[in-house]
Amino acid sequence: MITIKDIAKEANVSVGTVDRVLHNRGGVSPKTEDKIRKILKQKKFKINTIASSLAMKKNLNLATLIPQYDGENVFWKSPMSGIQKGSQEVNPYGIENHIFTFDQFNPQSYTDAFKMLIQLQPDAVVMVPIFIKETTEIIQTLSHRKIPYLFFNVDLKGYNNLCYIGQKSFEAGILAGKLTRLCIDSEDEVLIVLTRKNLYDYEANFERVKGFVHYFKENKPETKIHELQFDEPSKVEQSGERINDFLKKHPQIKGILVPSSRISNVCRVIDHDKLKELKLVGFDTTPQNVEALEKGLVTFLISQKSFNQGYKSIKTMANYLVHKKIPNNEIPTPLEIITKENYNFSHSEERKYYNEN
Repeated sequence: MITIKDIAKEANVSVGTVDRVLHNRGGVSPKTEDKIRKILKQKKFKINTIASSLAMKKNLNLATLIPQYDGENVFWKSPMSGIQKGSQEVNPYGIENHIFTFDQFNPQSYTDAFKMLIQLQPDAVVMVPIFIKETTEIIQTLSHRKIPYLFFNVDLKGYNNLCYIGQKSFEAGILAGKLTRLCIDSEDEVLIVLTRKNLYDYEANFERVKGFVHYFKENKPETKIHELQFDEPSKVEQSGERINDFLKKHPQIKGILVPSSRISNVCRVIDHDKLKELKLVGFDTTPQNVEALEKGLVTFLISQKSFNQGYKSIKTMANYLVHKKIPNNEIPTPLEIITKENYNFSHSEERKYYNEN
């Protein structure tokens, strides 16, 4: 590893001179500074963030606001794990991350979790902004206290967040439309199964549906698109009769999109013989979804690398706090098409983390 001492030796200057150039402290002639910077670039030198932040001798409090997960709502385990990995890495250089969770279907739980969070008086906040009205109130508080914040996983517009880290949901919907069209014939119809209460409060799913519908309008406008809405995720399994009756009434439906992470729930309630005729496209590699994929019940899953979202959110905010490094407005995560043939070769970072822990 190249050190400041190595750079100083090659430039024939003191270590202190290199340090002044690195930290823009001045007091170095333009000619010497130019020489040092050329060597730094040539050697691809990077400041040791751990040593640099330890030198600050200042502890920083970071707070994360994220939905909780359980056996029925397992999606959030992946980004939570990414957050925990990122937290482990930034902790040695003076940043402690405090995690606050809430019920993703309960706006009051979201507000209550934030009230506990703000009592911490954090230096910065990483958050999943699920509820629009409540998020506006939260942001007003953060802005008033001049606390920087970033969004991940859900990209709400109109706020002064440091950046958004996550999937481009509208584009993900377009991709889902392309995949669905590949799987069905020209006269076939499509069904969108909505499994979240108040879709408009959940911007990611809403944008996926918009992208999906947009793709068909632009490329195959004659395709009829149906929708079925369930107020709560648990109602999907309780209302299997409703889904199957709908499919019987509309026998031309051959493609199904589930814009949430619950496509496995939908698979479980569709009649087995009917399921063989359908092509299903869904999102996220939860264990239940992967099981359905491997059984051939789901044709495609679109992964948004949610583990990476959590990890990158913590690292990005840490770099901002320590080095004032301003990120791009958007840090998109990949739109990865997952099939039963390639799943075992994807998500290597997440697999490594789980193996190590």
